Amino acid sequence: MIAALLDAEGFSSDVAPDIDTAMALLRSRDYVALTLDIRLAGESGIKLFHDIRASPVNSDISVIVISAVADEAKRSLNGTAVGIVDWLEKPVDSKRLHAALSKIVAGKVERRPRILHVEDDEGVLAVMSAGLGPDVLIASAKTLQEARRAVAKHRFDLVILDIALPDGSGLDLLIDLPQETRVIVFSAAEMDEKLGDRVQAMMTKTRASEIDVAKLVRRMLVASRNAAKSTAQAGE
Repeated sequence: MIAALLDAEGFSSDVAPDIDTAMALLRSRDYVALTLDIRLAGESGIKLFHDIRASPVNSDISVIVISAVADEAKRSLNGTAVGIVDWLEKPVDSKRLHAALSKIVAGKVERRPRILHVEDDEGVLAVMSAGLGPDVLIASAKTLQEARRAVAKHRFDLVILDIALPDGSGLDLLIDLPQETRVIVFSAAEMDEKLGDRVQAMMTKTRASEIDVAKLVRRMLVASRNAAKSTAQAGE
């Protein structure tokens, strides 16, 4: 019934009957939102909520709790209910579901940007992650194959790319990236200036630090967010 309501609102959905299925789907796809029942065939939806928030992917997904015991769940989660858009009792009020979904879509431009850092040096990964801070979701890939698997599963706003990887050139990843994904090459290897039409910035490790790259990333993300807001306002 809820899937039918979502379809009527223009959303396609996947149905997960248990925690394992839900976590597997969340690892394999990007979702706009999660509708969550608290009682899942003997399992705890509250546990699933905490598992999602602690997971490396989709950890900031917007959640709509839909349950016959929504008020009870609200009391149980108390101050840990970060990112829950609304608590809907069964049977579901379609107008209230519509309002919750509209709120999620309207706030989508404010989601945390997702960044992929392709780098085989643990030290560089650690310093870059610290420099970028908690305002972004950062995933790492130490090989070209890991990076390809990551971009096949998830959409990234920006990729920080090393060229010299254990299993090939990081530049080979460019053909796998959507055109709108921004790319910063950060490598000790020499770079071809002809990449300018696909790479937004090229920085060498001998001349720039991880913190320099992190500052550039933040500037690019702010510019992108402002452009998205301007586009949204122009369409209103």
